[in-house]
Amino acid sequence: MLTFWRNLSVAKKLYTVVGVMAFLVALELLTLLFAMSTLSTLRAFASGESTWSKAQKSSIHSLHLYILTQDEKYYQAFKSYLIPVMGDRRSRQELMKPNFNRDVVVQGFREGGVAETDIPRVITLITRFHNAPYLRDAIQYWNESDAKIDTLIASAEKVREKVNSGGISRQEADRFLAETSEINNQATVLAEAFSRVLGEGSRWLENMLMMGLFFAVLTVESTGLILTIAFNRNLSRSLGEINQAAKNLGEGNLSTSPLIPVRSNDELGQLAMTLNKMSMDLEKNIGQRVRAENASQVKTLFLANMSHEIRTPLGVIIGMTEIIKDPNLPESERMKYIKIIESTGKNLTGIINDILDITKVESGHLQIQRSNFDLDELLTEVADMMKMKADEQRNRFEVIKDSNLSAEVFTDRNRLQQILINLVNNAIKFTQDGVVQVRYGKQNNSIYFDVIDSGIGIPEESKKDLFQAFAQIDSSTTRKYEGTGLGLVLSKKIAQAMNGDVILLSSTLGKGSTFRVVLSAASNGTIESTSMASKSAAGLPSGFAGASTPSNSADQKQIEGKRILIVDDSSDNRLLIELYLKKKGVISDFADNGAVAVEKALANSYDIILMDMQMPVMDGYTATKTLREKGFTKPIIALTAHAMAEDRNRCLEAGCNDYLTKPVDSLKLYSTVHSYVVS
Repeated sequence: MLTFWRNLSVAKKLYTVVGVMAFLVALELLTLLFAMSTLSTLRAFASGESTWSKAQKSSIHSLHLYILTQDEKYYQAFKSYLIPVMGDRRSRQELMKPNFNRDVVVQGFREGGVAETDIPRVITLITRFHNAPYLRDAIQYWNESDAKIDTLIASAEKVREKVNSGGISRQEADRFLAETSEINNQATVLAEAFSRVLGEGSRWLENMLMMGLFFAVLTVESTGLILTIAFNRNLSRSLGEINQAAKNLGEGNLSTSPLIPVRSNDELGQLAMTLNKMSMDLEKNIGQRVRAENASQVKTLFLANMSHEIRTPLGVIIGMTEIIKDPNLPESERMKYIKIIESTGKNLTGIINDILDITKVESGHLQIQRSNFDLDELLTEVADMMKMKADEQRNRFEVIKDSNLSAEVFTDRNRLQQILINLVNNAIKFTQDGVVQVRYGKQNNSIYFDVIDSGIGIPEESKKDLFQAFAQIDSSTTRKYEGTGLGLVLSKKIAQAMNGDVILLSSTLGKGSTFRVVLSAASNGTIESTSMASKSAAGLPSGFAGASTPSNSADQKQIEGKRILIVDDSSDNRLLIELYLKKKGVISDFADNGAVAVEKALANSYDIILMDMQMPVMDGYTATKTLREKGFTKPIIALTAHAMAEDRNRCLEAGCNDYLTKPVDSLKLYSTVHSYVVS
């Protein structure tokens, strides 16, 4: 229907509006005709009561005369007066049958004195509305009155038998008169009740019909008004949009001018499409250079900020390292500065990881690993991680569960944690002496996480740039709040990769902002991983075809005494890994390139090899393939600074059993080594 309307010309739309109005007016007239016909029929049906009442009284009077005079003509008069009553009864009884005989009904109503023109409408009224409360009660009174007439007829028959068998005594006559008078009184009460109920029903129906007519008139008038206003508004809006677009084209405002909405295929819609095409053609020829310059400027600002964000922690690390070289430095101070170096290094790793993640997103290689996990437990971890940072800003941090949400969900736990930490970090950063909340629950078939703060809010003009990869609200060199500006866009891209989204629900300057994360509420799924597929490399034995997931709860003391070959061209890296392993009693040997590693691995018995992949003379990929081809079956763990999916796949394809990314995390190193050297 919407497509049909859009394809109509302006003239035909006008004709359609007029046609709809005419149809509604006709419908109103039909409603009025139905109301008049129904009321007329009800009143005709009610008028039968007077005939019924008159026949009843006349028949009773004739029966009394018959009792007193015992003259046969009064008995015959009694029977003739009952003809209308018996006719109405016959019609009513026939109408109650599922398949009634219309001729019988019509003849009965004729005998009952119903006007010929009213008979069809009375039949329709009873058949269609006999279950309506007022009509149902009236028919019930009618039935009860018929029972009284039956009693009256039976009494009259007894009188006639007495008359024909020798006459009626005075005492018997008095008894019959009293009996028929009582029947008359009862029938009169029923007739009055019949009349009263039909009167009430008539008034009720009249009120309802008047209300129906009122609303019908109101509908016709309001519909006409709405159609007229809507048509006029759409026409004015389209003309206004076209006029503004033509003005923008004339002034050369191409890049800032939105396309005209094409709301229909009529003359106005075709004109809008023509102007849009003209605008796009002009923008293609003129605007591309302007957009390229703007994009280059934005990226330059972004790279300048990124350089600042990376160089700042590097400066701290280098400076603190210089300080702790002082042999006279107290041990407490030395430990303090070491913790600062550790914390700063982790922050720097986070920045680099964000840059890598945004690169993965842009290249379509973002990895999503779904599994079942406890959502409440995850939120508790986030709260524990962020509380100290919130305290530093003097903020109250809260996690609130809004609904009866199942604790177990099926999605990527680490990525969800990454999104929440990004959003909470932002909320805390832009809030001081306030409140930061994470509210989560279930809505329809999704779970939501609202990150709410009472901070500075976001200017209206900046909201459109929130989720742009190379845009920040404040990219100046004097900006107050540090950061790469990647958190929001990265969170949104990750959420979309998880079949969800991150949106700004609301933000008011000086009052705070609310961001919402929406994800699928699926649960009880089997583990589904989109991480690299393991492939068998040449010479790789069974059981070494892919990465395994180490247990973090393993007893890492069991690796004591194991022999490990550390292959890395960086002496600093070799020393760092040796120091890590030395804490667990591991015996380490070294090679500074792949060729030396192959020679040592084949000549000695090592429990595991930690293989750097990028080295001079022979890289780790070639060294691993060579070892596998020569029948080396012990585990080889790749050490790589590259965290892209294709790099990890390449490690496994070369014959590595698993991989560790640099900078190496000691706990991950211990658990990974444990999983391969302890059976």
